[in-house]
Amino acid sequence: MTQKLFLTSALAMGFVAPAFAEPSHTGEFPSTGLMQEDYTYTNAATSTNMDGVYSGTVNAVAEYDIIDYIVNAGQYLPADSETVITCPAGSFCPGISGNVQYNQSSDQGIQTCPSGFGSSAAGASSDTQCYRACDINNVGDSVTAIAHATAISGNDYYGNGTDTCEPTACENGWHVKEATNVNNPDLMELINMNGRGSGYVATNNSGSESDSKNMTASDAGISGERNAFVVNYGNKGIIKGYGRCSTRSATDPMVITDSGVTYVLQQDGTVTDLDDKTGQSDAGNCYCNLDSYTLPNGSVIALSGPWVFHYYIEDNNSCALHCASNCANKFYGSKQYGIAFRATVFGLYQPTPAMCEANVININWNDVDPEYAGQNNENTATYGEDVRTPVKAATKKGQTFRGWRFSAPEQTNLP
Repeated sequence: MTQKLFLTSALAMGFVAPAFAEPSHTGEFPSTGLMQEDYTYTNAATSTNMDGVYSGTVNAVAEYDIIDYIVNAGQYLPADSETVITCPAGSFCPGISGNVQYNQSSDQGIQTCPSGFGSSAAGASSDTQCYRACDINNVGDSVTAIAHATAISGNDYYGNGTDTCEPTACENGWHVKEATNVNNPDLMELINMNGRGSGYVATNNSGSESDSKNMTASDAGISGERNAFVVNYGNKGIIKGYGRCSTRSATDPMVITDSGVTYVLQQDGTVTDLDDKTGQSDAGNCYCNLDSYTLPNGSVIALSGPWVFHYYIEDNNSCALHCASNCANKFYGSKQYGIAFRATVFGLYQPTPAMCEANVININWNDVDPEYAGQNNENTATYGEDVRTPVKAATKKGQTFRGWRFSAPEQTNLP
């Protein structure tokens, strides 16, 4: 009898077992019990490692750590995202104190700008950076209602935000006065008026160091510069300036009393240029001027502003030696006189927005007695303000003076 042989192996039956890859890593079983991906743990299948299991089934439970995200001001974490991004325009993102975790359904760290102030630049971190366009029709809003303006431009920022509303056209009798010091930083805001600086240094008229505290002329980069000074305010930045002794005098004193001592500060003694351009004069009128402001990050901003009268030094030679030093001391110190002087000077370097300024009208008076002409400063008038008449009209035989009447001059039509 013939016997039939049946091949029962998988190969004989036409089935091929799948090929299994070996894990990429080999190592000892971890002491923490946390097995990593794609590993062969040598001889690890023991009850000790498998939570006491000798046979049957053991569960391998995956464990995860929650990722913490840092959301800084000007950023937010979108819903269903693992990436912190810049706050978009039209919103503000104040930042989140502490760590933030993934959230599938909710944005985190972003807020909508207040009603009526729906615009903002990307990266805004406060509601005061939300704005609306300046509108001349917002007459009830003292922020956007610029005196005598008929058209304005710029942005009206929410709350205490710094507005940029400026006139582009003015009422008849007024004209647009352009902004001044537009590139100057706001030193009043950046530097504490009441605080003392952390150090200063100054040079005299020959370029030698004349006075210092916690700094040297070499450190400050002014070695050899005549009448230069530098004042360091620590994390609020550094100012550099110059002193100059001039033959030009100043007027209009402001009196300050500090601890029973009266000082005189020439508050209005400002000039855009001085007669003694080299700064080498021995004259006794000491002026101060700021040249630059250095931010805490090292960036330098050039300043543009007038010379400000500091005080008169009776000894001319002493002025040449100590003018810059005295400027530095007043910007550095914390006495009332120095604070007042510092505030006066810093205020002159603040950016001033455009505004509507009254026209100055020239007045041609006829039949004025020549002996008295000009004595009442009558030849100009500021629109909306006083008109001053001459002291005396010309005397004409057989006529009684009745008064002057304004008459607009004839207009010439140009081709």
